[in-house]
Amino acid sequence: MYLRKKLVTALKIKNVLLCIFSVVEIFVSAYYIISEFTAYWDKPEYAWGAVDMKLSIVLLCVGIGVLLLVLASSQFIGNAVFYSSYFEGDLDGFVTCADLSKVMGKSPSAVYRHLSFYRLIYMKGFVLKQSEKGAYAELNSKTCLCECKNCGAHIEKKVYFTGECPYCHSSDLHAKVLSGEHFYSISNNAHSAAGNADFYRAGLVKLRAVLYFILVILGTSVVAILVMFTASQVSNYFDKEYQKKVLLDASKHLSSYELIKKDILDVIVFAVTLIVVLLPAVVMRWKKTLALFAALQWSKFFATVRSPFVKESRLPQYSVGKAKLTHMRRAIRNRYLRNCTLEVHDDTLMVALAKKVVKDQCVSCGAPITGVTDENTRCSYCGNLIMGVLEKR
Repeated sequence: MYLRKKLVTALKIKNVLLCIFSVVEIFVSAYYIISEFTAYWDKPEYAWGAVDMKLSIVLLCVGIGVLLLVLASSQFIGNAVFYSSYFEGDLDGFVTCADLSKVMGKSPSAVYRHLSFYRLIYMKGFVLKQSEKGAYAELNSKTCLCECKNCGAHIEKKVYFTGECPYCHSSDLHAKVLSGEHFYSISNNAHSAAGNADFYRAGLVKLRAVLYFILVILGTSVVAILVMFTASQVSNYFDKEYQKKVLLDASKHLSSYELIKKDILDVIVFAVTLIVVLLPAVVMRWKKTLALFAALQWSKFFATVRSPFVKESRLPQYSVGKAKLTHMRRAIRNRYLRNCTLEVHDDTLMVALAKKVVKDQCVSCGAPITGVTDENTRCSYCGNLIMGVLEKR
């Protein structure tokens, strides 16, 4: 509803392609530049005068710039997805930047800057406004109905946030929302979530966690091998006996100690450059691996909670140091966790559990509903009235 999905998908594909291009460009350019300066360390003017030196420097700067833009774009897209999911779960029609700052771990001014920028590219369906209490996002004009699926009672929006029907005390609550030409429902599926950790896990999370961990191990092993290999080459650079053996080996085609040392130096430069390129990738993959394993642990914990909300202070620590909320945000942003969101109610940061959003589907038969033009639209398949008693904002 609030995310420009087609554009975001295209931007994600663009980021992958540009990331591959920039990493290759950085590696090739950096290797050439470093190898030239190591070859002519005593005569740097020769290195500066190399045929492709200026072009390599330009390409290196371009590659670094493109990679930084890709990383920034990925961060922006992740934040936009996070904001959009939060907006979809809101029933009041407006969200304050103060509340979003607690959810995002950013200052209210930073949140306002984010939303001001994202609504130009990644997001839609809201406007930013100012009030005496601070800045807030006003969402698309909404019509919504909150009800209890157990006894059918219509309840106040505030009651929905408490997670319990005042009449039958059921937590099986339901909200029907009209936003623009779209209809979606928000359910509190506590009965489906009880004891079911898979309810909170995205598809293939276990497989991805194992795969990412294997990739981290392989990446770390490659870096470790390259470090040991570099150390051995550095030793060979100063080892006269080794160089003598190479000189006497006709298959090497190296006719002087100077050529042998230059060849060793080229190998060292290549290995070091590869380490510098691989190490950040391993670190980034490790962060995602931690978020995945934390998501697996949190899903087990959420399945044991019987209330629709759990305070942030009650969340177990499944990460190192004080990174609990950082990993929680990363897990939700990357959609490792589902049917749960970070929310602020009564100035308290909580995780809303068993909260499932179903878009553009009839709540009775699941048939697709598109192009809603009236508040009392009926499903063309089963005839169910999409909205009954209305509260218009």
